[in-house]
Parts: sequence; C-alpha cells; structure tokens
Amino acid sequence: MANINRLYRYRQPEEVLLLLARAASLAKQKTDIHRVDLQSELGVGYEDSVIILDWLVDQYDADTKISNHAVRSGRAYVLNAPFPSLAGMAEALRMGEQRAQKVMQVLVERNIIRIKEDYTFERVGRMSSFDDLVGQMKVVARKYRNRCEPMLLVRFLYVDPTTALRLAQYGEEHLGLRWKDRPSELM
Repeated sequence: MANINRLYRYRQPEEVLLLLARAASLAKQKTDIHRVDLQSELGVGYEDSVIILDWLVDQYDADTKISNHAVRSGRAYVLNAPFPSLAGMAEALRMGEQRAQKVMQVLVERNIIRIKEDYTFERVGRMSSFDDLVGQMKVVARKYRNRCEPMLLVRFLYVDPTTALRLAQYGEEHLGLRWKDRPSELM
C-alpha cells in the first residue's frame, strides 16, 4: 500500500484529497500514466508524484511503465539481500507493493528470479558473493568521493545493515575508503 500519510506532512487534508481526486480522474482519462504526467498536471514534486503514482497503481490498477532503473535496482536487491521478499523489495526500492510486483514480473521475464506458488520468489542464479559486493562498493565509492559508510551502502547496494557495516569496515581497512562521520563506538 502506498504511504499516503507522507502527503499530509506539508499539505492540508483538503488539498491532499483534491490532489488524489485529480490524479484519479487523470488515471481514468489516460490508460498509461507516468510520474512526469502527474508532476505536470498536478504541479507536485518528485516525491509526491511517486507517492500518488503508487496510490493510483494500488487503488485503481493504473498502468505504469517500469523504468530500467527500477529493474536494475530490483535485480540488485534480489542478488544482494540474504532473504529477498516482495515487501522487502517494495521497502528497499521505496515504491508500493503493486509496482514492486511489476518489477518482480520483469525480473521473471529476464530469468533472474522464479515465483513460487505462495508468491514468494527465489533466485535463479547464485546470490552475490562478498567479492561481488566489494566490487559494487568500489563503484559506489568512486561516485561518492571514496566514501563507504554503511547507510550509503544500504541505500545503493540494497544490503542489510550488518552486511553494510562489514563492507564499510573492509573498505576502510583494505581499500583505503573513508567514512564521512564514523561513530566513536565503531573505532
């Protein structure tokens, strides 16, 4: 379910209801709706448009295109998470479960995962090894000026916090990477 409560942070309830009503009428007019359509028609920003798009997909079964970025992120989540799940994918990719299910269907078509009869899924190939994760960490570190703090790795590699901490410590000790702010208890 889309987290509509986040819309109420900076908007009045009447304004949120009006936005959702306008989005629902837009979804009825257009068969294939995109985030950019919502931004231009409703005059909202990126985060609000993503929340509204998830709500439309969940409530009105609106058709939406799954971006290549979402598919790549879903693939990274499936390969890097120790126990991947649909709810975990939705949370890690910051999208609603219906859109996460569409990402999951694309991953099935690309033969990365297999859906079981209880709607869980399993990897077709092997899980990422520690060496694979170190290679992915090097790419993130290059992009972020040799930084390797755990929360950055959780956000971009879709790994659990314990694995991210181990990777960050390895990166600092063996690869010369650094943390932006390292807590004193982890020294």
